[in-house]
Amino acid sequence: MEPPFLTAPERLWWLILLPVLYWLALPPRPRRETLTAHLPQWLAAAARLRRRPPRFRRWRFLLLVLAVVGAVLAATGPSLPGTVGPSRLCVVVDSSASMAHRVGDRTAADAAIAALRTGLMNVPPHVEIVVVIAGGGVARRHGAAARAFADPLQPAGAAVDLAAVVAAAGSEPDTAVWTITDGQSPPLPEASALTLCGASGDNAAIAAVEVVDAWPLPELRLRVQLQSRSRAPWRGQLQAQGAIDAAGPFAVVLQPEERQVAELPLRRTAAGGALTLELQMPGDVLPLDDRVVLALPPLPLPTIAVLGDRTSPIVRTAVAVLADEVGGKVIEGDELSRAGFLFVEGGVAELPPGATRAIAFGCRSPAAPLPEVWPSPTIVDWDRQSPWTAGLDLSELEVAHALHGILPAGEPLLWGGGPGGERVPLLVAVPGERRALHFAFRLQDSNLALLPAFPQLLRRAFLGSFGAAHRIPAPQLPVPGTESDLRALPAVGRPLPAFGSPARDLGAYCLLAALLALAIRAYVR
Repeated sequence: MEPPFLTAPERLWWLILLPVLYWLALPPRPRRETLTAHLPQWLAAAARLRRRPPRFRRWRFLLLVLAVVGAVLAATGPSLPGTVGPSRLCVVVDSSASMAHRVGDRTAADAAIAALRTGLMNVPPHVEIVVVIAGGGVARRHGAAARAFADPLQPAGAAVDLAAVVAAAGSEPDTAVWTITDGQSPPLPEASALTLCGASGDNAAIAAVEVVDAWPLPELRLRVQLQSRSRAPWRGQLQAQGAIDAAGPFAVVLQPEERQVAELPLRRTAAGGALTLELQMPGDVLPLDDRVVLALPPLPLPTIAVLGDRTSPIVRTAVAVLADEVGGKVIEGDELSRAGFLFVEGGVAELPPGATRAIAFGCRSPAAPLPEVWPSPTIVDWDRQSPWTAGLDLSELEVAHALHGILPAGEPLLWGGGPGGERVPLLVAVPGERRALHFAFRLQDSNLALLPAFPQLLRRAFLGSFGAAHRIPAPQLPVPGTESDLRALPAVGRPLPAFGSPARDLGAYCLLAALLALAIRAYVR
């Protein structure tokens, strides 16, 4: 054990008062001596009164010296040196998705919180504690909130780099790091205490979901990839519930270490809503990765109205093809207010850009001047990357005549050769909340309706007019694939280090000794 030390030794100069105290403790000398004949009587009176002659009282002086020395030492900050060791503890608690797996009758997250509460009870009071919840972000608790941590742990879907979090926590001086995890987030940190709260077991997971949507038709097909992390073949079922017509559970048989695809033919409801996929496997220790939710938008009412030349057989056939393709119906002219999509063939019509869902052939705005006729334009090229025309073959398209200057501003998709060799748009896509396709020629003035690409172009025009509102968002998987294997979790941890103790202040003891010396001196004569 190291000897005590003084933190403020410069205050020892107060000890120069000791000679002054000695001088004050000396008995006063008589100012003069007088011979008297009454000396015997004076001595007899003094003996009768038990009065002692003035003298130096060494015990009273010694107690006074001890009191002064104790007070001076208390002022100099005497301390006993503490032991070497960390004075701060940072607890990193793994809150990744794999912490939701079952360990007996509770989850690994519950076991982690129990281990944390038990461990903090054994940490000395002088140690500063910080609790870091690592998973889906980093949350911290400091001081008393950390020492009395009692919040339930909510495993998150994001993967956690525990080694990086521990390295950042251990970079602070005099800090020990304690990691609590199930061991499913490699690499495990090496320079810290480690408590493992996981248990090995079999797990099956939904690895991916691919949607084949027949929108606006109600048919829906899901290709669900299933991953088994087991040691033997595993039988279970896949259940789909929610915004679909009733569909019984689909039996699945999963093989170890193989991804299998289950195809689910479904029929969605018109109102849309949430569609829940749940993989039900007996003995699955991690149910968090067995459930995926998809958001299904409502189905539209595909009503199609025809403006312009309705008598053309090509127009009537094209509208019938479109209605059959999207599962809609054609309405009459007096019901245009209920039309969800316009098929325009020639003529003059007001189609505000971004406000009308339509496919327009050779239609001009009432405010536009009379257009110039462009006879027999040559098809130069078309956009092969745009979702409107990608994969379509328009090389055999022939146009008898087109109209100059009738196309609104938009994204050019098809070009013809101008008189001077320049490229002039023959087809544009008008962006906006409600999109539209505008052609510079009438349908009956071309052979477009005879091309194999025409039905697909009509379907894309209808679907594209709704923008992205009809698309089913890709579902977010609740557990990363790297955390789904729970068959070989580590089982050996590392204990907490020995914490350092702070220097012990002896000033109060010195002051108490000084007061005790003064109290004893009061009874010494």
